[in-house]
Amino acid sequence: MLRKNTRHFAETRTDEHRADRLKGTKAAARRLRPLHCSALCAILVGLLAPSLQAGWNPGEPVTTYWAGPGFPGNDRLSDKWLAQLKEGGFNTVWAMSVEELDLAAKYGMRVIFRLPDISDKILDKPEAEESATAKLIARIKDHPALYIYSIHDEPPVSLFAPLARKKTWIARHDPNHAVWVNLLPTYANNKQLGVEGEIIRAYWEHVRLFGEIFRPEFITYDHYQFTRNGDNPNYLLNLGIIRQSASAQQVPFWNGVQACTWVPGSAASPSSPRIPGSDEMRFLVYTTAAYGAQGIYYYVYCHPRHEGSIVALDGTPDEKFETLKILNREFIAIAKELAPLRFTGAYLQGIHAPGTTPWCEQALLKISPETPASELEPKKELTDTTLVSRFEAPGKPTHLMVVNLDYRKDRTVRITAPCAVSQFDALKRTWTSVGNNSFDLTLLRGSGILLRLD
Repeated sequence: MLRKNTRHFAETRTDEHRADRLKGTKAAARRLRPLHCSALCAILVGLLAPSLQAGWNPGEPVTTYWAGPGFPGNDRLSDKWLAQLKEGGFNTVWAMSVEELDLAAKYGMRVIFRLPDISDKILDKPEAEESATAKLIARIKDHPALYIYSIHDEPPVSLFAPLARKKTWIARHDPNHAVWVNLLPTYANNKQLGVEGEIIRAYWEHVRLFGEIFRPEFITYDHYQFTRNGDNPNYLLNLGIIRQSASAQQVPFWNGVQACTWVPGSAASPSSPRIPGSDEMRFLVYTTAAYGAQGIYYYVYCHPRHEGSIVALDGTPDEKFETLKILNREFIAIAKELAPLRFTGAYLQGIHAPGTTPWCEQALLKISPETPASELEPKKELTDTTLVSRFEAPGKPTHLMVVNLDYRKDRTVRITAPCAVSQFDALKRTWTSVGNNSFDLTLLRGSGILLRLD
């Protein structure tokens, strides 16, 4: 079901543990910086082979949610919910029944189907082929709305092999749909990861073993950094690790982002998760796009005992819903443009977050006024900081994503590129030539723009 121990990290981790983890994170980040993304991927690709399900097509980039209509513990899908989700720019929903699949198809929605638990003890026995789950898969595998199966959330390493066996068993019954297992974030502890040692190195090993043992068709994880007393520092580090791992395995990845608090009211403390506003949601969507993710999901759309969600339990929209109506469509358009390209690096001008690359000539752009370089301090924000991510076709840079990481204020910067560029209008899905290689770019708080080198 829904309960996720890592989502309560702010309430259960001691100050000493947090300090030790931060110290280890900074050290690991320093070790990671000299190794460019493409070089790291070249190392990893020798260990991890591509594992896309033969008949599964990822299709259009995904906009979805964790916990909402069709999800365990929530309302079943209905015309009311599906019409609202469609309006909100969501293209993928949850379901647990054939009837919900039929409704989703009516609205042109793809479905994440939550399969019942598959007992590891019976997988090698003849009765498994006649089980209720096998009969359910046989019934839905050719349904036009079916997109993927979901079977587990945030497993430790010890469950990777059993889950891989279940995935193989599902593939025998349906070779044309992927199987989703969602990964833990960097702030999970060693026990949760199932890997010992300094935490960031342990997390790298956790993700590596997942690729080696489970061989996913795509990678997803969730990382929630907004607390009442500031921002946790490893959001971009986690994005970078998953991005590099997905590149090495030649599979797409999705980012799970925070859209509410799950420690509401009087139970909250200064380190509890806060409710993100529209500007913070823009930051999350555009940073996800900047790393080339092919999917984004929000925790949560709505769910009991959660506050500040995208909509209330009765369906009343929060202000974030209106913002996401635009952001979801922009994300899909940008992700679709970047899908055929190779991610080769992310560079920060201004404050350096753990795991990111400081500004250098490989970023290709000159940005002025230039924000002085500094290190990200605990619980601080990335004020006056610009992210540029770089994408390539075979042999040459082609696209650059520029993001204003300051979600408190709009910024206008002067861009100087190595050649003339065009910029992408994500709502119109059109390219327009800027006309030269030096121009002003106004970026809303947390927002970004995709540029193409002409």
